[in-house]
Amino acid sequence: MNPRLIKVAIAVGLVTIATALISLIAAPLMGIAMALILSPFAREKRIWFVGDVATEVSIIAKRREESLRALKDLEDERNRGKLSEEDFRALRPRYLETAKELTRQLDLANEYLAAARRRLDKELAEAAASAERRAK
Repeated sequence: MNPRLIKVAIAVGLVTIATALISLIAAPLMGIAMALILSPFAREKRIWFVGDVATEVSIIAKRREESLRALKDLEDERNRGKLSEEDFRALRPRYLETAKELTRQLDLANEYLAAARRRLDKELAEAAASAERRAK
């Protein structure tokens, strides 16, 4: 057999073995890297990381402030004479009812937030007590 052919066959074999070894090492490392990168998407949502409740409260609070401001502007326009007393009496109940409803919604949302905070505080206290018991 040709000695050059043997050398080429040995070189190809060594490269093939090296590639296989690298592949055996790289594949698990790539899997671990992908698991670490994608793990945040698998976590359970926690209320303090999710802004839905706070966003809802802030939207309601903003709408309430706008409603109260509109009520104040309505009174100012009546006092300046830009709005008749008749129109004022017709418009004021609608603005007032809107402000009352938004105040009620804001109170409910704040009660929900307070209950969630109490639950979280209780869970954290229980977890701390459990960790303390395990440490002893």
